[in-house]
Amino acid sequence: MPLTRKKYDKIVNNQQGFTLVELIIVIVLIGILAVTAGPRIFGSGGVDQVVTERQLLSLLRLQQQQAMQDVVNRCYGVNLTSAEVTPFDCGQPIENARVVTLPNDNTLTIVSTLPNASTGFRFNALGCPVSTGHATTAENCGQSAVELQINGVNARSVCVQSQGYIRVGTCS
Repeated sequence: MPLTRKKYDKIVNNQQGFTLVELIIVIVLIGILAVTAGPRIFGSGGVDQVVTERQLLSLLRLQQQQAMQDVVNRCYGVNLTSAEVTPFDCGQPIENARVVTLPNDNTLTIVSTLPNASTGFRFNALGCPVSTGHATTAENCGQSAVELQINGVNARSVCVQSQGYIRVGTCS
């Protein structure tokens, strides 16, 4: 059965498409999504900082657990520089895989009233942050919180509260 002109016109006239207004609305919505969500999804600027934040959180919790399990030695904690966080295990050698190195163009800032907290701190047997002098003179909980700020594309923070709770975010 051949296609006649009448059948062809009927098929063509029944087809529908988008109007110009509908197309413009869709294009505008896609543009808004691209501007707002695109950098978060496709940009890697903050990804390195989030990974570093999670590694730092894990390292601090591990050091805290070791301090709470070994009540004889009072020397578990971390040593800090502007570019890395190194675990301190009573002077024992540390594997390089345990050192948390900050991504390029990021720095670490320490906010705390603990003595010499900018270079490091320790955990006592209850898991509270104390100064590096804790190895010689035992210190109690509740002295000060320690906030480790990762400064770069996006600011990230890890808080060790004065009673030992370690969490992501600022100490407030």
